[in-house]
Amino acid sequence: MQRVQLVSARSINLSDYRKAQKVNNLSSFWFGKTVFVAGATGFLGGWLVRRLLQFNAHVVALAHSAKPDSQFFLKSFDDLPSVSLYWGDIADQALIERIFARHPIDVFFHAAYGADVHRVLDEPLECFRSSAISTWQILDFLRKNHPSCISVISSTDKVYGRQPIPYEEHSPLQPLHPYEAAKAAQDHAAQSYGKVFKLPVAITRCGNFFGGYDFNFSRLIPGVVQSILQGKVPRLRSNGRFTRDFLYIESAVDAQLLLAQRLSEDDSLYGEAFNFSYGEHVEVLDIVQRICRLLDVSAEVVVNENTAVEIPNMQLSCTKAEQRLGYKPSYDFTTGLERTVNWYRDHFITSSVQNYNWLERTTEAEAAPLG
Repeated sequence: MQRVQLVSARSINLSDYRKAQKVNNLSSFWFGKTVFVAGATGFLGGWLVRRLLQFNAHVVALAHSAKPDSQFFLKSFDDLPSVSLYWGDIADQALIERIFARHPIDVFFHAAYGADVHRVLDEPLECFRSSAISTWQILDFLRKNHPSCISVISSTDKVYGRQPIPYEEHSPLQPLHPYEAAKAAQDHAAQSYGKVFKLPVAITRCGNFFGGYDFNFSRLIPGVVQSILQGKVPRLRSNGRFTRDFLYIESAVDAQLLLAQRLSEDDSLYGEAFNFSYGEHVEVLDIVQRICRLLDVSAEVVVNENTAVEIPNMQLSCTKAEQRLGYKPSYDFTTGLERTVNWYRDHFITSSVQNYNWLERTTEAEAAPLG
């Protein structure tokens, strides 16, 4: 028998009040600030831009290449007067210096080069340039010219490599895959500049992001939803027993913003890394089953044994973020997954998004096995 905890209307209202108060505190911090988002057309970057605009910040966006199917362009953020868009490479130091010369940047988010671990195998040096080298260059530029600029560097939970779970921030970084190695170097650079040079910079190590506007269908959740909506049986690239820790994308954005705000208040956070996730390791097969239930289809899946380079089990401890930042995910996993599945169903079946006919697209990603 399931136990149900009864709560009073007063406690519900108090909880809602506190949540609204937290949002208002974040909103007031960002009002009128100029924020530089590198990787604005990426999955995380697009959601960051969206939330910053909701909080009335001015966004300086850097995009490496045109992505018409990204949230940034689907929502026409580039047409807004509160957005300044630049095209170029995050490792192009001359471009970075021109951006800082033209705009009074208060906060910098490094969200460039997304977590496509398979793409990295084709271009490992590009990954290292965009992640590690760019971070060293920008932080050194800030050290010399804009030492009060707050920076949040997006690392990854993959930097922990293969070791006992749950991962804690003091756990040694043990990268193996080129993506892991590049992000670990980026991570260490940010730690160094924060602790040695006292720059207001900190690092996020997040679980696997999921949510609307993720068009990388080689990833587990969007790929499974796509297969089911196409009437196909999802194919995994593993036996389905791998475990992952997840984080809904809107909760991830709130964590990024929270960390930046706390950096402005507490210099003991300089150079610190923080885990953000749900603190659960969920089997890939369990994710597939949950999605099938949400879409009201039978839970069928084809498994494979093709992925030797990926870490089999991952889980993050978020105790440090909870204690030092007051972190709590703004959406729980179940709610986030429901919102995600509904987003794909609404936007790609019942509506047309700028003639982006997703169900009829044929790409290499559609044919590839999923996480």
